[in-house]
Amino acid sequence: MKDWTQWGIKHRLFPEHNYHAVWFNLKTTRLGTGVAKELPPDKAEFYDVGINTLCNAECDFCYVSAGHGGINYPNICETWKKWMNTFTVKKEGNTIVTDAPFQIAIGSTGEPTIHPDFCKFLQTVYESGVVPNYTTNGLVLSNSLLNEELLEYTRHFVGGVAVSFGNPKIIAKAHRAVGNLLAQGNTNVNIHHIISDKASVDRFYDIVLRYGKSIHYHVVLPLMPSGRSTKGMEPGTFEYLEEKILDKGIKNVAFGAHFVDNLKTSKIKTCLFPPESLSKNIILTEKLKITPSSFNLKPIKVIEL
Repeated sequence: MKDWTQWGIKHRLFPEHNYHAVWFNLKTTRLGTGVAKELPPDKAEFYDVGINTLCNAECDFCYVSAGHGGINYPNICETWKKWMNTFTVKKEGNTIVTDAPFQIAIGSTGEPTIHPDFCKFLQTVYESGVVPNYTTNGLVLSNSLLNEELLEYTRHFVGGVAVSFGNPKIIAKAHRAVGNLLAQGNTNVNIHHIISDKASVDRFYDIVLRYGKSIHYHVVLPLMPSGRSTKGMEPGTFEYLEEKILDKGIKNVAFGAHFVDNLKTSKIKTCLFPPESLSKNIILTEKLKITPSSFNLKPIKVIEL
């Protein structure tokens, strides 16, 4: 895993929101007491970023209905640079004080790896002092004819990659993508699991066993009636998932924000923040659209760049 210590220590401080966070080597620590208030849409700590609505998989559960009829947003590198110029970055001794985001996850509205400017975009984000991460269905990363450039840029510029394991039609390619990342990516590798019923929990556990400690986090996401999906989780599924995690002592698991109500009364100890209070979603068009999350794409702020 690449070393990010050369980026130094970063501080973000908004006293009026009871918020003070320190970032170092991909870890964010929030200081002070109590829970921070929701940050303004254009001052979030973390952003999901949509650079297209195009997808080469069209999964049945896709919550944004990305597909073959989608588009790639133009000029994403130029748009990103313009947006970064709206933030302040000050060097104070050995630390950097900034109101820019620490990290982003690319891929909220489509499959990012098929955007023609994706690799260039990873470098652009990195050079702006923000850590790029991305979420993918793994099809490009699994293809030896297509993945060489993407793996090279991932090695140099990316903090972490999450591969979705929700679509049984492409699961073999998703496994191949994870294998390529572990062998050549020099990055934190995560797996996204769609949790819908008890059988999906069993599949999650089988994958946890298969990869052991090589996966940074197994991220569990509840099936939502959104986009192409018309169903949610079956009753009793979370309780079965909770039992599996506790009984098997699974430590490298993270929960999607839509599990927050389940976690409030769960035996699994987590640090809970109100969903989307410190994060937002960005649709990276020239009229920059900030939305509450990738599950809710109704703009709450539009920035003219």
